[in-house]
Amino acid sequence: MCFWPVSPLFPGGLTTSGDTPKVPPQPNPTPTTPVDQVIEASIDVVAALISCSTGAFIMLVSTQLTWFFLRRLGRLHPFIKYFERRSRISGSIAAFLLGVHLGWLWSMHGVPGAWIDLVGHTLLIITILGVTWWLMRLCAVLEDLTRTHRENDKKPSRLLTQAQVLHRVLQAFFAVTGASVIALSFPQARVAMGSVLASAGIISLIAGIAAQGLLANMFAGVQIAFSDSIRVGDLVVVHGESGTIEEITLTYVVVLMWDGRRLILPSKKFTEDAFENWTKRDAQLLGTVEIHADWRLPVPSLRNEVDRLLNDTDLWDGRTANVQVTDSSADGMVVRVAVSAPNSGDLWDLRCYLREHLIDWIQAEAPYALPRQRLEPQQVETVSLPADKIAMERQLRYSVIAENHAQNARRREEAAEARKEAAYATDPYGEPILEQYARKLLDKRRSWRAKARDLDLSTAETDECTDDSAAAFDASDLAQTKVFSPTTTISTERFYSGSPDAEKRREKLTGASRDSKSTSNSELASHESETSSKDAP
Repeated sequence: MCFWPVSPLFPGGLTTSGDTPKVPPQPNPTPTTPVDQVIEASIDVVAALISCSTGAFIMLVSTQLTWFFLRRLGRLHPFIKYFERRSRISGSIAAFLLGVHLGWLWSMHGVPGAWIDLVGHTLLIITILGVTWWLMRLCAVLEDLTRTHRENDKKPSRLLTQAQVLHRVLQAFFAVTGASVIALSFPQARVAMGSVLASAGIISLIAGIAAQGLLANMFAGVQIAFSDSIRVGDLVVVHGESGTIEEITLTYVVVLMWDGRRLILPSKKFTEDAFENWTKRDAQLLGTVEIHADWRLPVPSLRNEVDRLLNDTDLWDGRTANVQVTDSSADGMVVRVAVSAPNSGDLWDLRCYLREHLIDWIQAEAPYALPRQRLEPQQVETVSLPADKIAMERQLRYSVIAENHAQNARRREEAAEARKEAAYATDPYGEPILEQYARKLLDKRRSWRAKARDLDLSTAETDECTDDSAAAFDASDLAQTKVFSPTTTISTERFYSGSPDAEKRREKLTGASRDSKSTSNSELASHESETSSKDAP
């Protein structure tokens, strides 16, 4: 059989004899996809784009109007200002994505199609990411607010420390929540989530063992934030390095060193290891300057020079100034100058200032007191004695030693006899010991009465002197009274007494001062004297 192609000249085609003519194929008059459906689908896509654009435009306009009014209200309260500043970009993007998603849902609700569900799910995930990013940006509003308050107050801020940690905690919470919502948007993930929750105990145990160090640092960060052991701005000494706490996070702490370096330490270092916090209560500190000098250094003159130097500088806060000789040796002595300053920086400058000027003063005014080492040669004279003279001196020495031994033995015997006689005289079963006890008890009661009488007389005299002095002074005398500057205080030779600040240091070491103790003793004596007078016949 032979087939020939169909041509315009032979519409029926060429056929051989005996073959039936073949009918050429004709096009199908009914198309597979109707034109109405294509046009309807195109109209749906255009309507969806218009709806998404309209929703995005409406959300952007409303967002910009909201930001405009918040900027005006931000002048009244800083919280509104920082809220608008943090939401200006992230909030606008989140509102744009939310408007697109709402427009898509409004236009394509109930329309069947696999691609429609895919596009809608994609828009939902993008919207969740945008809203999560906006919420994570809002977590920093509280930290910004506390930083503004700290600019006015230079002290370490406990609120700023807690705000930083709370910022990290909220960011982690919103990130985990956003990821969970995205995962639950898939139907397959919902089924898997049930099995995951069923085995949550085993998974949490494995995760806890694997991330033990991370979890320890996270709990340590929360403990630091709410236990107030360190705060942002505190001056600490860690591993021999001093610096300022710059930032506290959930897992690490940033320490700004004095030379600009930043020391990054895990949070558990501040909960497990010991460290120094110089500004836990206040920033006022005490510092010392040690001067090594010769024994001939005039300490009173040095004390006057220290007082002059302190009055000439503004680094000293006027609380403590003390000059003491703390050590002495064969080479010389050590003079310690203890001073106070409002903060660690001023204390460092004050110590360097005193050390430099005191060295200059010793060189100029007392050069003989510079530290020095003395080497004095000693001349040894050799004396030769004859042998008979040496033997005579040895025999004389032995005789003196024997005589001393005999004298000491006689003294010991006399002391033993005296103790026997004293024991016999103070026999507890005899009369002398009772008389002695009664006499001591009577003397004690008389002393209590005398102390109470003296106390009453001193109190009365004090009241009379107070009344006389109050009557003697009039308004003119008070007007002419001069108030001296606190910087004229002369440095003392006592460190734990002589000033209110020194008395506080003394109370921390020895308890209450002598005045309070004497007052309590006098009250006790008066009470006992009254009791004894009542008991007496």
